Amino acid sequence: METGVVEVTTSHSPLAFIYALVQTTIEIDNRVERRPWGTHRFEVAPGEHTIAVSYPWVFDRRCGRNSVTVTVRAGETARIAYRAPLIRYLPGKITTEDPIPRARVVRPQ
Repeated sequence: METGVVEVTTSHSPLAFIYALVQTTIEIDNRVERRPWGTHRFEVAPGEHTIAVSYPWVFDRRCGRNSVTVTVRAGETARIAYRAPLIRYLPGKITTEDPIPRARVVRPQ
């Protein structure tokens, strides 16, 4: 079975440099992944997926949490961008781009 890819890019303002001390929490369909800030790729089955991003802070393990639902087709890459807010405890900004199809080799006939 062919898969799709969810690419999640997490970032924060340079003014919030203290965020660099913690890792982000990326949840794909409730499967939790702890990753450093940056871009990460996850293979997923084709279909609809809910992606949530947050980071731990003092008394809240899901600070800045926000989520989005995307549909991923086989061979496509869905790109999601998350930017942590300057004010902790507010939801971060999460956006999606149009899916990118995987390049296919076309052989001359």
